[in-house]
Amino acid sequence: MSARFRILLSFGFLLLFGAGAVKADTMLFFTLTGPVDATFELSSNPFVSPGNCDPGFGFLVTPLDLTINGAASDDILAFYSVAGGGGFAAFDSEWDPDFSLYGPKLYHGKEWKPKFHPSADPIALTDEDGADYELTMTAVSTPEPSSLLLLGGILLPLGLLAKRWA
Repeated sequence: MSARFRILLSFGFLLLFGAGAVKADTMLFFTLTGPVDATFELSSNPFVSPGNCDPGFGFLVTPLDLTINGAASDDILAFYSVAGGGGFAAFDSEWDPDFSLYGPKLYHGKEWKPKFHPSADPIALTDEDGADYELTMTAVSTPEPSSLLLLGGILLPLGLLAKRWA
């Protein structure tokens, strides 16, 4: 067996088994439509610090790229359990709500370890005045930094070998 064949076979196994180690962190893209429109991204398994959850009632998280009516916002989101009225709200730095919506509980699991799942159908929500809203959650896969490092670690040696043999 030639040295070139052994090297190519080794890289082939690395590619084969390396692909199994690659995983993606699932992000969800939330779209809210109604009298107030909003979009944001949130991990399907967001980290909730102990000070930001109220077991049995709800939790607070900071979303990515939150826009409310087309303007960027740094609001904090509060998601509520059934006991908290369901739904969610967006609060500014003064704890004034930009919107507060009621409906079903939008997450699964406990408040300190919530899990969101993409919704096939829009979720109906209402505000305190009875106005109707629709919320959709769409999955968006984003590679983890370790996945990109693994890919680079595989492609770099292959590129060097190809250059050497050319």
